[in-house]
Amino acid sequence: MGQGIVRRIFTLAERLEPDRKAIWEWLFHAQIETLGGCTAMELIFADRGEQVVVLLERALRDEEGTAVVTDTRRLPRAH
Repeated sequence: MGQGIVRRIFTLAERLEPDRKAIWEWLFHAQIETLGGCTAMELIFADRGEQVVVLLERALRDEEGTAVVTDTRRLPRAH
């Protein structure tokens, strides 16, 4: 596990969700269905953190590409 991957993921997540507490909650507890139901931290420890980076980058692109800008930003939803 690269030490910098957690920082990269957190930095990307901050662009979607300004509440740091919510980010930590998401990292450790939200099961990401599209990534096998694992949490972001489980994926990081399984050396699959780059998949979380791709997920967050895609969410950022989707958000930046929307015609209506809203104040509420969200991390990719867990199911």
